[in-house]
Amino acid sequence: MADKKNTSSSYVKKTTKKEFDSYSDHPRFGKYPHFTGQNPHNDFAGGIHLHWHSTPESRIPNTAIAADIARQHPSMYPVTHYYDEKRICTVCDKSFIFFAQEQKYWYEDLKFPLEVACTRCVYCRKKTQWIARNKARYDELFHKNDKSADEALEMASCCLSLIEEGYFTKKQEKQVRTLIKSVNMQHTQRYAELLKRLDALKASEVASVEDDRSQ
Repeated sequence: MADKKNTSSSYVKKTTKKEFDSYSDHPRFGKYPHFTGQNPHNDFAGGIHLHWHSTPESRIPNTAIAADIARQHPSMYPVTHYYDEKRICTVCDKSFIFFAQEQKYWYEDLKFPLEVACTRCVYCRKKTQWIARNKARYDELFHKNDKSADEALEMASCCLSLIEEGYFTKKQEKQVRTLIKSVNMQHTQRYAELLKRLDALKASEVASVEDDRSQ
């Protein structure tokens, strides 16, 4: 994937910076489009095929880069060019850019099928991946009968993270408390940190109830 430090342009600085100031910031590519000067249009006779997920309204002019068809997942209609595209995250509703360089990485390096569309900003994608890792680790530890003290605390932390993110219900706080109380005193610091997170979660519940009552 390209380094965003080498992709800034006068096009961004002079004509589009204000428009994209509120966009979600990609950790590698930033929040502004990358000007290339290329602006191809669909021309099947001329051999130019743009991605069918790419609408004229979403494409940012003069940001196209050439694709390497030979590296794409086999498709009836391979894509010859990628554009920086405006998108709205389906999770947080924030605007973001699906960068042409990012598409090239998805479809040529990672070999994602061209049918795969980007519908979430990078923050929400990473958060979903983080939740999935916590859930997988929680499930693994849940089915382990001879958990060590470290593993019990790790399972408690995973469970608490999933509660905080709304993946698990508040009813599973009891399981967290049971797990952290099962360890010995050599884990005092981690024990205290988890109890602090539980107390913060409880305080937010109380505050939410009081807010509802005052309305």
